[in-house]
Amino acid sequence: MSYLRLIQYKMQDWAENIASALNIEIAIADKNLTRIVGTGNFYDKIEENCPKDSLFATVIQSRSPKINLVKGEDCLKCSNFSSCSEFANISYPIVVEEEIIGVISFAAFNEEQTTAMKIKKDEYINILKHTIEMIEREILSIQMTNMLKEDTTEVNEIINCLSKGIILLNCQDEITHINNKAIKMLNMNLSNQQVIGKNIKDFITGIKLQDTGNKDMVDCWKINNKEVKVLYSMNKISLKRGKSSLMISFDLIRDIINLAKTYEEKEKVCFSNMIGKSKPILEAINRARIAANTDSTILIEGESGTGKDLFARSIHNESLRKDGPFIPLNCASIPESLMESELFGYEKGAFTGANVSGKKGKIELAHNGTLFLDEIGDLPLHLQAKLLRVLQDRTIDRVGGARSIDVNIRVISATNKNLIQLVRQGMFRLDLFYRLNVIPIVLPPLRDREEDVLLCAEFIIEKLCKRSNQERKKLSEHVKEFFLKYSWPGNIRELENVLEHAICFCEGKYITLKHLPVYFLENIQNQKVGISEEFYNFHSFPIGENKTLEQLKTEFEKFVIQEMIQIHGNTLDGKKAVAKRLNIGLTTLYRKLNQT
Repeated sequence: MSYLRLIQYKMQDWAENIASALNIEIAIADKNLTRIVGTGNFYDKIEENCPKDSLFATVIQSRSPKINLVKGEDCLKCSNFSSCSEFANISYPIVVEEEIIGVISFAAFNEEQTTAMKIKKDEYINILKHTIEMIEREILSIQMTNMLKEDTTEVNEIINCLSKGIILLNCQDEITHINNKAIKMLNMNLSNQQVIGKNIKDFITGIKLQDTGNKDMVDCWKINNKEVKVLYSMNKISLKRGKSSLMISFDLIRDIINLAKTYEEKEKVCFSNMIGKSKPILEAINRARIAANTDSTILIEGESGTGKDLFARSIHNESLRKDGPFIPLNCASIPESLMESELFGYEKGAFTGANVSGKKGKIELAHNGTLFLDEIGDLPLHLQAKLLRVLQDRTIDRVGGARSIDVNIRVISATNKNLIQLVRQGMFRLDLFYRLNVIPIVLPPLRDREEDVLLCAEFIIEKLCKRSNQERKKLSEHVKEFFLKYSWPGNIRELENVLEHAICFCEGKYITLKHLPVYFLENIQNQKVGISEEFYNFHSFPIGENKTLEQLKTEFEKFVIQEMIQIHGNTLDGKKAVAKRLNIGLTTLYRKLNQT
């Protein structure tokens, strides 16, 4: 398995401290040539793969160190040579029990660092050797403490490739395998803490160990005496000789909230995948598609939940910058005290608590790509002037930095506020508004897209059912009627929430009134926009005045039958299906329909 992964976060902290003390940059890659640790210029390349003809590959193949105080023959062979900004480097293989498990490198990126590396070469080499010994001791400690065996390494290798936290238990509920993601989320320390062979309830209090049948469940686990909300599934795995194992797959809810804003993966978000045929949305799509072919600054306006993020991603993915980064930033979600460093980045030592290697800001990360500033109306006034300079000069100054950095970016901003009104109130700069509003695109609310409501609903139902591994649900005719009459103040986001609630409580094939959220039904009743009286009668049914039990029973039967006919259709075949479903004869069905 990739043992380096087990101590990845510890090594990252160590690398940042050493890099700061020695004024160099450090990178560590595993035996698969994947960078798992990086400082400075390497920081943004963590999880990227090094070329197979790179210096790291040479070190692994030769099992020997490489010292390049100038770019030599080994560097010339690398396919990244022309774009590489390293001046010099010293790279050593990481060996544990005669097996190469990775490479560690000290690198210089300027003349000052290169001169220091030449003068202190022997000192740097000694530090590298001591570091490799430290890594070896750490991994051997993990192996001894947790009894990792050679015949289980394939399983560990597989689960470490997964993005979720994974834990495998034996029939005594003892941990047999655990991946790096789970170790991090459970805040474990494998070096001095036995994990393998310990009962899972020693780490997660109150966890319910039962097969969830491939369904994702939500629960609160107590981890380190703190309640944490998780999305998890558990699956029983049959092993040889009648033994079994339980696999727990989980994510912390807080880690996936920002990833669940759209049902489409980033690379699939484009205009051709958008749902809608109404005139307002088609006009917005056509306008955005034309704008995507330019490099102009775009302002997307629309109510909350209308899909501004989706439009921004689609514009990027259909523009000439589609191969560059798409960097989103919600201006309303970052505390004002952190906003400047988040946008513009900072140099090392810029303030107390800063990353010792410095950090690129969102604008710099968007170089050669698109910067998406959501909720731009919430950007603090003092930063609006700095953003204006970025739009005018395409340069930024990091917090604590002494030089300007050129950036090649396209800016797309979005707001659900009236920026002109904010300008009048002195809360938004007029000159910045004009810079942002080069190409305005206004997204229509769902209430102005009546033709699209049911289309969007069907699309969302399909996605939700597929995600939860359920049979595809359908809307009953009454529900369709309500959806078309409702004003949808929360737009698409509210539609998603209503449908997710309905699918959760719908055990059959059709979503009916009883599956909808109470607040939604109350809003419908308050609006009273031409909805049939059956709804109101149904919800006040038990309080009928001056009616006998037999009369109430008859009315209820009739309501149920009419609801079923709405589902199956008011045809002979539909009525036959209703009669079969209710286990009554067709003649009985007609009699009950004709009862007054």
